[in-house]
Amino acid sequence: MRSRLNPPYKPMNDNMPDLPDNPREAAAYWFARVHSGTFTLAEKQQFNTWRQVNSRHQQEYRALDEIWQATSLIPEAELRDLLAGPQAPEDVLHRLSRRQWIAGGAVVCTLVIGAGISFPRMFTRALAFEASYATVAGEQRSEILPDGSRLEINTRSRILVRFYDDQRHVELLEGEVLFSVAHNAQRPFLVDAGDAAVRVTGTQFNVRRYSAQVDVAVQSGSVEVTAGRWWNRRRATLTASQRTHVQTGKALAVEATDIAELTAWRQGKVVFKEQPLAQVIQEMNRYLTHPIRLTDSRLKGLSMTGVFNVQDAEAFLQALRSALPVAVRMRTDGGADIAFTR
Repeated sequence: MRSRLNPPYKPMNDNMPDLPDNPREAAAYWFARVHSGTFTLAEKQQFNTWRQVNSRHQQEYRALDEIWQATSLIPEAELRDLLAGPQAPEDVLHRLSRRQWIAGGAVVCTLVIGAGISFPRMFTRALAFEASYATVAGEQRSEILPDGSRLEINTRSRILVRFYDDQRHVELLEGEVLFSVAHNAQRPFLVDAGDAAVRVTGTQFNVRRYSAQVDVAVQSGSVEVTAGRWWNRRRATLTASQRTHVQTGKALAVEATDIAELTAWRQGKVVFKEQPLAQVIQEMNRYLTHPIRLTDSRLKGLSMTGVFNVQDAEAFLQALRSALPVAVRMRTDGGADIAFTR
C-alpha cells in the first residue's frame, strides 16, 4: 500500500529546468540558493513547495544543513585534507549547472556525502602532537619533530604543526621552510600553504609562500602538489631538482631548477641572475629589519646578478653603487633609499 505522504518519486522540474532529478542533488541546489544572498521570494515559494511534495526532499535538505553545521566546527585546512583525497561523484559534478555551485556550502555538503566521510570519526580524531613556530626578519631556525623530521625555517615565517595517528600535518601560514621528512608510508606528511597542498611519505623539499603565490621545489624523493578548489583540483608530481609555482587559476607547470641555488638561504646567502632590481630589493627586504626602498620608477628597468650575504646590508648597498647607476641615501630609521643617477 502506497503512502499519500510518500508517492513514487517524481522530479518537480516543470517550471525549473535547472533543478536536478535526483533529490539529493536537488537539495544541494536549494541549499546553494538559500545561502546565496540572492534568494528571491518566488524561489522561496518554489522551495517550500518542493519540500512539501515528498518527505524525502525535506530529509535530504535537513541532512545537508546538519552536515554544513558540522563542517563549521572543522578548521578549513583539515577539511581540505579530508576532501582532497576522495573525488566528488562525477555525475554530480557534470550534471549540476554553474548556477548551482554559486554557494560554497552546497558544494562542501555534496562532496562530503559523496565521499562518505564520517563526522563522528573526524571529531574524535586523536591529536598526538601540536606546536607552532615563527621567525622574525633575519632569523632562521631549525626544529626536529617527534617523528625525526627536520624543519629548516627561513626568515619571516609562521607554521603550525599537528600530528595525528594516521597523518602528519603542517600549515605554512607565511614564509619558507625546507622539509626533511622521515619516511613513513602509513603516516603521510601533508603541507598546506594557501591554495597549495603537498603530500609526501618521506623526502626533502622546499615550500615558500608569499603574496598569492606558493613555490614548491624538491631536493630528493618526490612529492605530489595539488591546488584549486575541492571539486576542480590540479595535480603535479615533482621529483628531484624540479619545482612548480602555484597561482590561483593557473596550471601547475613543472620545470627544472637548481635546488642548491634556491635554498642558498640555508647558508645565509641569496643568489640573483639577471633579476629585475625591484625583485632583488623585495627579496633582500625579507631579511632586513629596516627595508630598502626604490624611489624612482626607472629603477625597475635595471637588473642585477650576484651572490649576497643576507646579514650584510652594507655590502649589498655597496654592490649596488658599484654595479648600477644608483645613489644610496641612508634614512634615520636605518633603512636606505635608492635613487637613479642618470
